[in-house]
Amino acid sequence: MNFKKKDSTATHTSPSTSPSPPSIKSKNTSPPHAPQQSKTRYGNEFPLHTVYLFNLYYEQLHFNRLFFIVQHNNLNVQEQIIIRRDLKYLGADITMIRGSVLNAVIRQSVIYQNLAPLIVGPVAMISSNVSEEKNPKLVSDILNIINKQKKLLLMGGKLDSSLLNVEDIERMAKLPNKKQLQTEIVGLLSAPAARIIEILNRNPQSLVRSLELHKANLDKKS
Repeated sequence: MNFKKKDSTATHTSPSTSPSPPSIKSKNTSPPHAPQQSKTRYGNEFPLHTVYLFNLYYEQLHFNRLFFIVQHNNLNVQEQIIIRRDLKYLGADITMIRGSVLNAVIRQSVIYQNLAPLIVGPVAMISSNVSEEKNPKLVSDILNIINKQKKLLLMGGKLDSSLLNVEDIERMAKLPNKKQLQTEIVGLLSAPAARIIEILNRNPQSLVRSLELHKANLDKKS
């Protein structure tokens, strides 16, 4: 990985292994497993909206298998509508974020700390929990949407538990899906056996002549 590692003194609390993400219904409701400090370093209470955003970002990062960070450059309303529509069709979503709050979420996670350098300028997060079985081309499809919009710049992200830089994501988008790889492997493994069956199914007389010719050659050598 080419991410620059940042030092952090924040403690780590393991995320929940719950199979489905909690649902945030209001700014006063937060996921039960989002670890956070109750007060600022100056002893003040966090604003409710900041607490809501913290829990929302925590949920998106920890409970989605795909999480990409992108820079956005003055997207107008119509452009945002088009991007959201295209991503929604894939089972993904884009959220404009406050970098300082997402940084606070990332600093509390040992496994995701190296995502912190990606939060530069105005950024958004693209997230999805669609399985590979449901859409084997999810990474490729999302990358196409990002590349199609010149005001979006992919910074990196994570897939499952693996951190990815831009080059990793581009390589992953070009890889064949798991089902295709399995088919190719089965084909390679079955090729020698298929060749033997093909030989045995040939005209028996031709096979006998080939064996006799081979025996004659061996006799000459002896």
